[in-house]
Amino acid sequence: MTKQHRFETKAIHSGYSKKEHTDSLTPPIYQTSTFTFSSVEQGANRFAGHEQGYIYSRLSNPTVKVLEDRMADLEEGEAALAFGSGMAAVSAVLIALTKANDHILCSKGVYGCTFGLLEMLQDKYNIGHTFSTLHSREAILSQIKENTSCIYIETPINPTMKLIDLELIVRIAKEKGIPVIVDNTFSTPYLQKPLRLGCDLVVHSATKYIGGHGDVVGGDRCR
Repeated sequence: MTKQHRFETKAIHSGYSKKEHTDSLTPPIYQTSTFTFSSVEQGANRFAGHEQGYIYSRLSNPTVKVLEDRMADLEEGEAALAFGSGMAAVSAVLIALTKANDHILCSKGVYGCTFGLLEMLQDKYNIGHTFSTLHSREAILSQIKENTSCIYIETPINPTMKLIDLELIVRIAKEKGIPVIVDNTFSTPYLQKPLRLGCDLVVHSATKYIGGHGDVVGGDRCR
């Protein structure tokens, strides 16, 4: 029988195997930009994507992978990807899910820099956005357009603490085939697990509660 660890244990140990890192008690910090290969063939296979392994730290790094695997486990997701900041994670997700002339439906109340990103996408690429309270099925359906490419939600909204019914939004989004993204920075996976509720992607600013000490700038995206 597989042992089920509690959240607190996962937050400390998940994603890290001592056996894979010379039995180091804590995850080593791999301060390298590049990785070596046992042969030219191995290098060629890794660059071609035919073999798993590390190539270049901008693409993947063992230390970063511990963070990614831990965040995926805490959010009960399949995988996570770490970024240099929370806004890098938000930007990557929104840019990946939209194209020129698309539309984003957003919760009425988002982080200030997210608002700035939405304004930039509108000005530069004509990607429109609508801010909504998302309080009822009728309200949500009335604001979904033919070119709506995603629904972006922050809940609880900082600093108003307004809550949004994720299950209601997910039901409608599934009917329309629209992905739902949740900024879970404020709650963290300790208090809220959007993927469990059917949301498609979760983003965090790790600078806040994930880091916890005001000494980290980072972000992640989980699915």
